[in-house]
Amino acid sequence: MIEEVEVVHEPHIINSLDDAVKLLQLALNDELDHYNLRVADLEKFSMHLVGNKFHQTITPSVMKGFIDLQNAIYRSYAQIKYNESSILRLSKQEKDELELEIKVIDGSSGFGFDPQDLFEKLITLLADKLTSKHVFILVLSTILLYGGYKSYNDYLTTQKDIRLAEISLEKDVSSKQERLATVALLSDKSADETKEVLARAAAVAPQVNTIKEEAKNASHSLIKSAQAADTIDFNNGEIQLTGDAAKELTKSSPSKWVDVRIDGTYFVVNVDSSHSAKRKIRIRNTETQQEVLAILQNDTLDQRNLDIIQNAEWGYTHVFLKVRAKELNGIYKEAEILEARQIN
Repeated sequence: MIEEVEVVHEPHIINSLDDAVKLLQLALNDELDHYNLRVADLEKFSMHLVGNKFHQTITPSVMKGFIDLQNAIYRSYAQIKYNESSILRLSKQEKDELELEIKVIDGSSGFGFDPQDLFEKLITLLADKLTSKHVFILVLSTILLYGGYKSYNDYLTTQKDIRLAEISLEKDVSSKQERLATVALLSDKSADETKEVLARAAAVAPQVNTIKEEAKNASHSLIKSAQAADTIDFNNGEIQLTGDAAKELTKSSPSKWVDVRIDGTYFVVNVDSSHSAKRKIRIRNTETQQEVLAILQNDTLDQRNLDIIQNAEWGYTHVFLKVRAKELNGIYKEAEILEARQIN
């Protein structure tokens, strides 16, 4: 009898964000025979602030910017691991492993962290899932979206276009030209290849859009947190802008509600049948304990499904529900139950 020998593949190694782009392209083209991954060397993230408030100190607003970045990373990881962008899904160990270590850098006021360490821990936590093309694509997309200045450049370029259009439509012309000039001074650095490959990735794995939204909101918060500075410098000059430009660019929030599916096992907390055509069902996820108010349209479910939900409420038993909702920062609205299944 011939014993089968398990083939151990050497991991694909990322030494730069360009390597991540190339690997993602290969994965999307089905040109990889395995999905082992290792981050060997990535440039450290740094942000230097110059101004009266910034002399080897950190202000509450800047602290909030890094906290928002941390929470965005948590939610992005939850999206990959649990297919749900909710921090409530994470264990204490997962949060501890993914916790950023923000270090003070020499200078007027500089802060930085090591994305290599972050992504190594991310890959370790996802080791049991990092065997499929789908998860591989999500991990590489996350590295590109949080791994360096390119994500901040993408955000700033988009916000620049939005604010230039908004300012040009304002009726008060007294400060319009000066504000237009402030925003227009921000230089564009093309990252078309990265944007293109992320768009392809999102077409294959729609969760990339959710992770991209989290990263964009984190960029918005971090740049807004630094608007009191005279100048802001990311990654030793890769991106430079004034505090006035940061203030203008962050006046338009990038946040928006995203369509998501939150299918799972739920307890039916209560059923409000006061409106027979649109029942309001309060449900609680059995794993996260998060409660959501969902609508049950009579014309979307047959009587069998209605009976399953009603019996789950009366019998204090759980039920599997397919639920569509809108999500923003772990909060759900406009949830709608699409289907109910009894759990044996």
